[in-house]
Amino acid sequence: MEDTRSPSLSPRIFSEKEVSKHCTKDSCWVLLGTRVYDVTGFLRMHPGGEALILRRSGKDISEELDGPPHRHSDNARRWMEQYYIGEIDRDSTDEDTETLRQRKKTTEDITEEDGSSDINKCAKVDEGKDLVDWRKPLAWQVGNLGEKYDTWVHQPVDRPIRLFESDFFEANTKTSWYMVPIVWLPLVVYLSWYCYTLLAQERTRVYFTSDYSILIHKYTFPFLFMFGMFLWSFVEYCIHRFVFHLRPPAHNYYLITLHFLLHGQHHKSPFDGSRLVFPPSLAAIVIGGFYLVLTKIFPEGLGTSMFVGGLYGYVVYDMIHYYLHYGSPQKGSYLYGLKAYHVKHHFEHQRAGFGISTTFWDHPFKTVIPKQTF
Repeated sequence: MEDTRSPSLSPRIFSEKEVSKHCTKDSCWVLLGTRVYDVTGFLRMHPGGEALILRRSGKDISEELDGPPHRHSDNARRWMEQYYIGEIDRDSTDEDTETLRQRKKTTEDITEEDGSSDINKCAKVDEGKDLVDWRKPLAWQVGNLGEKYDTWVHQPVDRPIRLFESDFFEANTKTSWYMVPIVWLPLVVYLSWYCYTLLAQERTRVYFTSDYSILIHKYTFPFLFMFGMFLWSFVEYCIHRFVFHLRPPAHNYYLITLHFLLHGQHHKSPFDGSRLVFPPSLAAIVIGGFYLVLTKIFPEGLGTSMFVGGLYGYVVYDMIHYYLHYGSPQKGSYLYGLKAYHVKHHFEHQRAGFGISTTFWDHPFKTVIPKQTF
């Protein structure tokens, strides 16, 4: 695994006693051999839960990375290097450690100066060796990566991404999670009432022939609503697999750029909280298309009833997706399994595990993430 530190900087030195003090949610350190990592900021994101790391705080987790229950991928190990803060000297006392620190004081002062910008505080990326310049917006750089793009975009980092130079365009690519229910749930409530009253008029029929039709009763609305949610789960799977994970041609600058804007940036920075849900303006395009298709194929009452269920399914999907990245579900729960499944998709199995709110469609399409065996 490539060391992401600059070779010119000397590591900080810690004693065993000092490392052992960092065993709480507010400050959690772990070891890999003699290397010390401050994983405090990763606790909530860890798919196994906070407690799993806290129980091992101050200890060497080398064996746990190899499993069981889970063998961590190369991406996970690379991700770990972003939290590296120094080395442990197991034979030193606190006084010895303080002496070593005084010797390295000049180097550490330089390190603090280099890390004064927001970019350097977020993650340790070797800007001299990385394929893009992180000090500049990435949107117009990634298209130049060519055949290296697919490998680069699937090596995640823990840092925010800036896409555009313009503050206006940049702001429109970010959305707080609560905007999704604020914008769409009122529409779900209104359309649910509208569909029920429309079906209650007993004028909505499905015609099989000119002489034979079936009346769609108002009491069928809950079933149509649920079917719409089920239909959305299929649309969700198809968009994620066939649009977001369509591998752009290595020679096409524009398709690479488009892929990065749609989904690549999420895989490069999977815990950028401002880009975990769809901006309402972009989502409206997909939602509008979903509505037009259903109302053209079916009578208004029937098509709109399925649409509103699908719209609610979309809201649930976006909320689950955000929670899978930032939530801490209880071990053994449905969301706990989904979180572990989705994190594997990001870190190891980018060509499988396309279901987010459910893994149902991964089974018939044979894209289930395989279980590890030891």
